[in-house]
Amino acid sequence: MKLLRLSAKNFRTLQDITISFSTNYCTISGKNNAGKSCVIRLLSILFRKGDRFPWLLDEATFDFKEDRTQWAKQAQAIEVSYELQLSRSDDPALISFIEKMMSTPLSTPSVNVILRCTLGESEELRIAVTVNGTSVDEKSAKEIQKKIRDSDLLFLYNSTIRHEEYYYGRGRRGMFYDFVMSEEERKALDDAAKTIESRFRKLAREHKAALNTVLGRLSEKYDVEFSQPERYSTRHMPLGVNLRDRHVEVPLNDWGSGTQNRTHILMAVLQANRIKTTASVDDKITPILVIEEPESFLHPSAQSEFGKILRTLSLEFGIQTIVTTHSPYMLNRDEPASNILLCRDNRKGKNRQTCLVDAAGANWMAPFAEHLGIVPEEFTSWRPVFSAYKSKVLLVEGPIDKEYFEFFQQNALCPDGLDNDIEVVPYGGKDTLKNTLLVQFVLGKFDHVFVTYDLDAENEVRAALVRLGLKQNADFLAIGVPEPGKDCIEGLLPERVLSAVNGSETALVMKLRSKDTKERREAKDSLKRKYMAEFKRHDDYTKEELKDLSKVLKTISLKLGWP
Repeated sequence: MKLLRLSAKNFRTLQDITISFSTNYCTISGKNNAGKSCVIRLLSILFRKGDRFPWLLDEATFDFKEDRTQWAKQAQAIEVSYELQLSRSDDPALISFIEKMMSTPLSTPSVNVILRCTLGESEELRIAVTVNGTSVDEKSAKEIQKKIRDSDLLFLYNSTIRHEEYYYGRGRRGMFYDFVMSEEERKALDDAAKTIESRFRKLAREHKAALNTVLGRLSEKYDVEFSQPERYSTRHMPLGVNLRDRHVEVPLNDWGSGTQNRTHILMAVLQANRIKTTASVDDKITPILVIEEPESFLHPSAQSEFGKILRTLSLEFGIQTIVTTHSPYMLNRDEPASNILLCRDNRKGKNRQTCLVDAAGANWMAPFAEHLGIVPEEFTSWRPVFSAYKSKVLLVEGPIDKEYFEFFQQNALCPDGLDNDIEVVPYGGKDTLKNTLLVQFVLGKFDHVFVTYDLDAENEVRAALVRLGLKQNADFLAIGVPEPGKDCIEGLLPERVLSAVNGSETALVMKLRSKDTKERREAKDSLKRKYMAEFKRHDDYTKEELKDLSKVLKTISLKLGWP
């Protein structure tokens, strides 16, 4: 099951809003009190039956007096609409149930369901359902809503609350992982349990006789009966959880908060996947996973790694994952349009309704800028980086450098060429690298990164990269030769290429001395293009002529050439 769209009117701060969700990994972010919890509560009301522990009383339901928008007219009803997408491969049980309620087979491979809830002052909840554009009767609508709710399709993990999943053994408390078993696994355990029960009954008879003898001394007579433990007749099985590193094995609850929280989240992901992959056709409905603040207690470097893992698992398992976060590292950097940013409309100094910030198209950087505390304009030059998709990335100053390195990937001109699995991405000039906060964030997007810049920017850029923990020649390299006019990639070209262009383009060379900044820049750009064209025109270069280029390519390949 995938949630495509959620609309709400007069529900708490969600006075009038429609939110569209990505079908894989998406995030909801915004400042405190922006309305994120209201969205999660609406998901809980439809998809979550309640906690497995009934004494926690966390079941979410509509309550008009509590949930209505306080500054709206009291007579206005709460209206909530959920648009769902079901597929026959992932949700056969729910599709079969809907077909039964409608008394009509659904021939499409995917089924679109819109469920509308309306609650007024009378506290009477009205349910309306349309399936593939066709309305169903009121009774069937309520049954479909009940089926969705009773199926407990929302795996909600809140990083900020304590999770009371403990068992006691050997005098100490430990955490357990309550995993879902398939029918085959349950049958295997039941068969093993029969042997254990037989042995248990024999032991019980011996202890029963001894205990009855002792109890017989009491004035009130009792007979004792022992009952063996129930077999694992449900689909759940508790397992104790220990974590082991290279040296020690320690119970999970003895590790730090960050490690505990991260492990619990991964267990929730695996739980959701096992439900999807082990349930029979008659029971199978793929859940939606919601994680609140997965970055809790984690160092920024660990947040970056964990965010990448969650995005990967969502795609790999095909489970929609919705994350609320205050961390830029948890945002979907591969698909920026999947990041939902909420804010509050402020009128006369008072926060009013929750609003959706446009984060599509040209405004893709808004959620990132919000979390990193920088102006959106600073993201402009990084846009090609965010659209890069390979795990190995070579960051270069501009489009000319990009064209050179892609040429080396496609031609065996230099013996030390570049592998084709390396993506060459321009970052828009040396000034971009001075924003260390943004650079550090971008570096976390890829598995392997190498940064290049022109030698003429060495004094401005090198210190900033070193502060990020990067090492020269291992993580970054200045390109060029320490000679006048050669402190850039063109300085690595064979001398005959430079001489040929400079000799035929005297006018452009003279413009480099112009007092007009615009003229100098235009002349420089034109000469760069002509140097490249002249370089590509020949293929008979000697090893000596290409020695400077080969040295640069070899350094880059040492970092990015490995799997």
